This record gives sequence, structure tokens and C-alpha cells, in this order.
Amino acid sequence: MKVLFICTGNTCRSPMAEGIFRKMMLEKGMEEKVLCQSAGLSAVEGSPVSPQAVEVCREIGVEIGGHVARRLTGEEIPVWDLYFTMSKTHGYILEQAGVPMQKIYVPSYIEDPFGQSTEVYRRCRKKLEEELEIFYHHVAARMGESFAELLEAGREAAI
Repeated sequence: MKVLFICTGNTCRSPMAEGIFRKMMLEKGMEEKVLCQSAGLSAVEGSPVSPQAVEVCREIGVEIGGHVARRLTGEEIPVWDLYFTMSKTHGYILEQAGVPMQKIYVPSYIEDPFGQSTEVYRRCRKKLEEELEIFYHHVAARMGESFAELLEAGREAAI
């Protein structure tokens, strides 16, 4: 299964979500069955991840310091099985770009910490952890299968 985390600039929320979700999948023994990346709708290609995002992710054992921002391209839209957005606006933009609605997951709004204090980044990280746990269970429940079976089905469908 291929999951793309989407935000605006790809320097804070979506790289944090990508790193946290990778750790979740590793802890659940699913790292071989999930490909996840992140991208921004208005990212400046090659921008570094926010130092505060790196700091608060390291606090929970997640390393995102090597991440560089990238912009989602139209050519890659069919590649991803699911899009995890940070806001309804991001979901709307993806839908307008041709992403089928059923592939877009919109969690409870995740505030953009860009340019704010480390404490705001910690709150964002905590919110991402909560929303990613809900996402994990939502996907499994929605499909009426275990998440592992869903991931395997997604992988087979991509072959």
C-alpha cells in the first residue's frame, strides 16, 4: 500500500506525519508492506525540514532531518493508494486535481506550526500521533479487513 502525506510546504506537518507513520509501521511489523512519502501542494523544492520539526520528532525516536521538501506533481497522482491530508482544503485541492474522493483521508484539522515555537510543534506532533492512530484503525475498519490484509491487497493491486 502506498500512502502520501500532504500539507502545504512539506517542511513541517507532512514530513512529521511520514516519519511518525513509518515508526508506527515498523513497530507493527508492517514496514515491508507500506510505502509512505510526503509532499506539499506549494512546496519549494529542496527546502530543508523545519529544525523544530526535527527536534520534536527526535524526542520520540523519529529521524526526519534528511528530508527535503518536494511538490506533488500531476504525473504521480495515480501512483498513490491513499492521501492523508492536513486539512479539508488540502483534500479539496487534491480532488480538484483529479484524485478520487475515496483515496483522500481528511483527519481532524492539524494546525500548521510553521514559524512558531517548539511547543507548538510538540502539540502538532501529538495531534499527528493521535490522528495517525485513528487513520490506522479507520482504514482497517472501513475495509472490513485487518490492516495487514488491506496492505497486502494494495500491494497486489499495484503489481
